[in-house]
Amino acid sequence: MYPSPSFRASDADREAVVAHLSTALGEGRLSLAEFDARARHVYAARTWGELTHIVRDLPPLPVAAAETPRQDPVWPALALVFGVLSVLLAFCLPVSVVLGLGGIVFGSLGLHKATRGAGRRAGMALAGLICGSAGLLLTIAFTIYVAALD
Repeated sequence: MYPSPSFRASDADREAVVAHLSTALGEGRLSLAEFDARARHVYAARTWGELTHIVRDLPPLPVAAAETPRQDPVWPALALVFGVLSVLLAFCLPVSVVLGLGGIVFGSLGLHKATRGAGRRAGMALAGLICGSAGLLLTIAFTIYVAALD
C-alpha cells in the first residue's frame, strides 16, 4: 500500500497520515496526547518509512475511506477542441464537417456524462457542442454560397 520506505514523503502524504491519525482519534484508538505527539512526528518525517512507523500499530483505512482520484471524462475537452477547430476551419469543407460533427458528438457525450455526475466539465462540453454546431452551419452556408456562384 505504501511506497518504498526510503522514498521522500510529500506534504500530501503527511496530510493523509494525519487524517488517518484523526480517524483513529475519532474511533477512540488514540488519546488526544498521543494524537498530538504523533502528528508532530508526522510533520517532521522526511520519508515513507518514518510515516509508516508512526501508524504501524493502527489498522489500515478501509478501501472505501481511501481517496481515489476522480478522473473527468475526456469528451468535453475533445468537444471543445473539435468545435473550435470546426469554426476556425469552416471554409475547408471536408475537414470542417468532420470537426463539426466531432464537436457535436463529443459535446453530447460530455454533457450526458456531466449530468450523470461523472464529470465536472459541463461548460466545456456545452461550448464544444455550440462551436461544433456553429462550425457546421458556417460550412453549410459557405457551401451554399459557393454553389450559388456557379
